[in-house]
Amino acid sequence: MRFSDVLKKERLNNIFNVVLTNKYISAFLLILVVVAVSVFAHRSLSGLTESDLSGLPVGSLILSFCLISMAYLNRFFFWTILTASFRLKAPFLLAFRAFFYSLLGRYIPGKAGLFLFRIKAYEGSSRKKVGAALITEYIATFLAACLLIITGTMFIPVTDHILTRWIPGGLLVLFIVLLNPAILKKSINALIGFAGKEPLDVFPATKTIVAITSGYILSGLLHGLALFTLLRVFSPMGFEMYPIVTGAYFMAGLVGIAAFFAPGGIGVREGVLFLLLSFVIDSQSVVISAAIMRLLTLLSELVLAGCSGFSYYLFGRKGTTDET
Repeated sequence: MRFSDVLKKERLNNIFNVVLTNKYISAFLLILVVVAVSVFAHRSLSGLTESDLSGLPVGSLILSFCLISMAYLNRFFFWTILTASFRLKAPFLLAFRAFFYSLLGRYIPGKAGLFLFRIKAYEGSSRKKVGAALITEYIATFLAACLLIITGTMFIPVTDHILTRWIPGGLLVLFIVLLNPAILKKSINALIGFAGKEPLDVFPATKTIVAITSGYILSGLLHGLALFTLLRVFSPMGFEMYPIVTGAYFMAGLVGIAAFFAPGGIGVREGVLFLLLSFVIDSQSVVISAAIMRLLTLLSELVLAGCSGFSYYLFGRKGTTDET
């Protein structure tokens, strides 16, 4: 390694140390998250009128909210399994708080808050490992989304070859390639190397990746059921539409993840959902349901972040010894 590279790496480490330990920067980051979430909520509400919200069955809203919250709690459970496979340790309540704070951090353009909140929870551990765990989480999320999308395309009642052959075929190839241990390890180490870090020695076993992907599929099914519940309020449909709705939701999610410029993928996911579902469901129903789904998702994230922060304030700072 050249001397200039060593200096560059040292500067990056110093910047990270300042960001993670300086209380003023932490407070600024928190304010930035609050502002970003507020903007997101305002844009979401501006897309709805009073007539859209009037007469909505409260039971359906509560059910959708509970399904979304269960999906996030399930994701946290499998995140703890993932961090354990990388030998990352943190007090349980601190990891709990960091996970749900980081969900709000993704509303900052560029998703920087997501990484910073998580890495702060595992102080004393290698930042490279935390970054690798996040990359692995993204890959497991992508693999789960691939299976949900492929399943959804099997139920599409049209003969569009792009939707029924090319997209699922391409995703199936990606799924098989990424599930290969050697390719997966090389891909993650290549991304780590791009950031100027040394390759990882500790890496999750294939069965761990499969288990985490399975867990994220369950979360995906819960998210899809939440959207399906909302769509049924506006446009009665049979349960055979559930796989299509779930697949479309995660196709939109993949596009939203790629849109780093958009806080939380705002506007991007809804646009993709409209394009994918409007040929089988009334377009107005799709628009309203997607907007309500966005609001319920944000509400769930705020409630879980609040509960995790309050729990840590009451019990975590007193020396909780539980570790993930």
